[in-house]
Amino acid sequence: MNLKNNDPKASILKLLRIEKDCYDQILDLQKEQLLAIEQEDEKRLDAVIENKDRLLKTAGNNEVQLKEALAPLSRESLAEVGKQAGQLKMEIESVLAQIIDMENNCQVELKARKFIVQDKILDLKQNRSLLKGYGKSNRVKPKISKSV
Repeated sequence: MNLKNNDPKASILKLLRIEKDCYDQILDLQKEQLLAIEQEDEKRLDAVIENKDRLLKTAGNNEVQLKEALAPLSRESLAEVGKQAGQLKMEIESVLAQIIDMENNCQVELKARKFIVQDKILDLKQNRSLLKGYGKSNRVKPKISKSV
């Protein structure tokens, strides 16, 4: 998306709105990701992660365009754009903080499930090694004569 027009300030504000929309969609996907983790739905989790990756790439491209749009502006213009985009900037920061918090929650949940699975595997290994002694016993050979 190339937003080169006569007013760079308007294009910067438009890029910021697009970025906020991307982060809002990521936040919605983050909630869905947490549900997929809790329900242990791997297919849904994979789909959510792929969608988040696509949106993060879009947001990254948007940031590159934003930097390019900000580069030629003077300090006075930057200050004016900063005043105009103040509320939008605060909204973006709020959404990013929520995304980070949700991502940390997902990470904690995944680690907890990982430890549960590791414990189950260790229990199975211990049970298997305990059961080895209860297998079919070998025939005891006679000690007196080989013909018996």
